[in-house]
Amino acid sequence: MQNRLLILILQTITLFPNQEIKLELSNALSKRIIKKSLSEYNGDLIVVSPKDENKSVTSIKDIQNIGAFSKVKNVIDLPNGNVRITLRGIKRVKISTLSLLEEDLIEVGFSPIDNPVYNLDEELAYSRKLKDLVAKYVNLNSLASNSILGIIKNITNLSKITDMISASLEFNPKQKFKLFKETDYYKRARMLITILGNEILSLELENKIEDEVRDKFDKNEKEIIIREKIKVLSDEIGLSNDKQVECEKFLNLIEGFKIDEKIKNSMRSEVKRFEMTLDNSPEYGSLRAHLEFITTLPWNKSSKEESDIKKIDDQLNELHYGLDRAKERIEEYLALRKKKKNIPSPVLCLIGPPGTGKTTFARELSSSVHREFVKVSVGGLNDASELVGHRRTYIAAGAGKIMEGIRKCGVNNPVILIDEVDKIVKDYKGDPSGVLLEILDQTQNKEFVDNYVQEPFDLSNVLFILTANDESKIPKALYDRLEIVEVSSYTVFDKIEIAKNYTMPRLGKNYGFDHTSIKMGDAVIAKIVEEYTREAGMRDLERKISSIVRKVLIAGSEKSVTIKEADLPKYLGPAKYRTIVDETLDVGVVNVPACTNMGGCVFKVEVSLYAGVEKIISTGSLGKIMQESALVSLSYIKTYAKDLKVDVKKLAQTLHIHALDGSTPKEGPSAGMGITVAILSELLEKRIPNHIAFSGELSLKGRILKIGGLKDKVISAYNLGIDKMYVPRGNEEDLKSVPKKILKVVDIVLVDAFTEVYNDIFK
Repeated sequence: MQNRLLILILQTITLFPNQEIKLELSNALSKRIIKKSLSEYNGDLIVVSPKDENKSVTSIKDIQNIGAFSKVKNVIDLPNGNVRITLRGIKRVKISTLSLLEEDLIEVGFSPIDNPVYNLDEELAYSRKLKDLVAKYVNLNSLASNSILGIIKNITNLSKITDMISASLEFNPKQKFKLFKETDYYKRARMLITILGNEILSLELENKIEDEVRDKFDKNEKEIIIREKIKVLSDEIGLSNDKQVECEKFLNLIEGFKIDEKIKNSMRSEVKRFEMTLDNSPEYGSLRAHLEFITTLPWNKSSKEESDIKKIDDQLNELHYGLDRAKERIEEYLALRKKKKNIPSPVLCLIGPPGTGKTTFARELSSSVHREFVKVSVGGLNDASELVGHRRTYIAAGAGKIMEGIRKCGVNNPVILIDEVDKIVKDYKGDPSGVLLEILDQTQNKEFVDNYVQEPFDLSNVLFILTANDESKIPKALYDRLEIVEVSSYTVFDKIEIAKNYTMPRLGKNYGFDHTSIKMGDAVIAKIVEEYTREAGMRDLERKISSIVRKVLIAGSEKSVTIKEADLPKYLGPAKYRTIVDETLDVGVVNVPACTNMGGCVFKVEVSLYAGVEKIISTGSLGKIMQESALVSLSYIKTYAKDLKVDVKKLAQTLHIHALDGSTPKEGPSAGMGITVAILSELLEKRIPNHIAFSGELSLKGRILKIGGLKDKVISAYNLGIDKMYVPRGNEEDLKSVPKKILKVVDIVLVDAFTEVYNDIFK
């Protein structure tokens, strides 16, 4: 036997000597331990337990100093990649030294533990006592196997008897830990006698209680029969029954529904079942709650929606700025409904940065078309039952959020907002996106069945609006059912318009003042946007304006107040941001616009070259695609070094590429042009003007490839003071979506090849 072996840590399982256990291992470290044990240690290893079973092992100090010398008897590789092993415990050993090998493997030095010698007569007495207690325990516990009696019947060794009992009976893990750690088998025997004695007392008490409950149940059965007789006698003499009145109410409601006769028959059966159920039955409450729910659902009740399209358009524009595509699609649907009532409703998904009015649009749409509004938040939702309801077999079962919302609003054609659909979580509890497919699919939702309602309900009249921040995170099957409406970042012009015509009137209504009494010019609002907020939406700007309004109102001025640019530090403190053109860029630094799920942004790419091995280091949370863009840029420069007037010897150094604002992850195929310009800037020691930005992907042959999200990128560049931007010529059509006011300020340079950029910047 070797005196140094690997250890295998079992969190909640204790392996005793002479015990065999089967384990299924999925952990990569555990698999390596077994493999190395078989190849280098003849299948021997030490099994140990952590000092604290409730905490994971983070250090070799966290394990017990007593372990089980064990043998790996059998190893089977399973189809799912796991490994099933059979371990046999041989004897207890004391761990003396620990050392950490490669790949987190722990090797220990150990020594055997010698058992003390006791009086044979005492051992025999302890053995008999333990066997008697085990027999009594097995007789009282119906879950315990009597095979242990046959195992210990002919064993005379007290140490072996204690280990076999400890391994075979279902004690709690803490008790098993204590029994294993006790190396003195006399003390172990006394511990077992105490544990078995307590278990026997507990089982005797449980059996006594069970007998009493059974007697009481027999008494209840007698009471049920008497109650039934009383009910019959009450009917004979004409006494009214409250439950009968309630059942008649349910039946009258059911008869008034204009629904399929099969559904009505199912509901009538439910009422009959409720009528036959006794008041003290466990089912009484759940049956009554279910009947109340299904009879208050708006099976036929609908809102009378506004039919004047011009009126709807005016009200939508009055309540909400922008989102013209979404407004147009809704108005098309409502116009066609006037010709054909059962036309399928669109399922719009508004995708854009936070604060751009997606949720507000859905709420105000419901007001404009005179429909009820229901909001269902699915961000972080991982339980499909939250949408489709729980089956009535569960305690406290209830309907899903969709049916619950429809019941509360009281109509079957509300506007339902499903918020943050890109943040749905799929795990062992189910896949909520799969349920959404059934809810949103116009070919399926005419007969949507909630698990709690258990009857098909028509959702085809519901107008669904979904919102998301990140298009790429919407499940593909769900994405296929949606009409996507992209919500872009707001420009400074947009924010000024919203602040004056929407935010200020709303604050006036909320705070109870005439909003025209506090005046803010366009220049003031623009300064707040540029120096105090940096966002795609309006939330932070609205908070800043609200803060100014509160301070003005608290000051108590009775005259109208005009806020000037010089007043902003007094109300909002010192400026938080400055535009990019106020900064000076060093050699090897360029501006690169990006498009994230928080909207457009501009980050700086920095490049440094220094002596060392030829390699690329990338930092700043660059994703895999951006790292590949850096490799392509370097290969392009090496290939065309002569044309670019670059000394190739300089490239035989360490190249470090860093994206500022390192806490923000950056990914996507649009930074290749900017990275290439940054590298050449460093190599040629030429500064790039700080008012220029680059957005485009580079091929190995120097072609500039088309990108996505151009509108948001141009808007973000404009908001930061950039007035010149190089973009791929393939995006020329996309420029039509960029506001003309911005294109008058930002000079968009369309390029097909990097040589055009090089000639313009470096020559």
